Amino acid sequence: FTRNLKKFAYGLSGGLMCLPGASLFKSVASKAIEKLPNHLHALHPYVDKTLGLQQTLRTQMELMTSEKFERVLHPIFEEDELTLIIAGGFLGFVAGLIQQGIETGYLAKWFTKKREAFRRWRTDGSRAATTDS
Repeated sequence: FTRNLKKFAYGLSGGLMCLPGASLFKSVASKAIEKLPNHLHALHPYVDKTLGLQQTLRTQMELMTSEKFERVLHPIFEEDELTLIIAGGFLGFVAGLIQQGIETGYLAKWFTKKREAFRRWRTDGSRAATTDS
């Protein structure tokens, strides 16, 4: 950053080489780097708009084949691949159990028992509440 700051100052001076000392450049550079994170929220929309990143990315991604798109996404998910595989396996297992429960009728029987138990609990609970008052 200091090197770029020196180039900028040299350009402002018109190439006359009347530049301040190196310690001033280091001081200014360190203060700029220190304060930069507080202003990034304002820079992102400006840079996106100026460079047209969103439109460029959209256009380029639409032109990609599905194989190229997969190659772009694969490194992003690579470190979480095992987690995704395990989660997918678990969700598939649960979906299979539900499907089997529906096909065999076991799930309908289970829900009927639970509904009856809930109704008994609700009616017993409401009687207990009326007798208490």
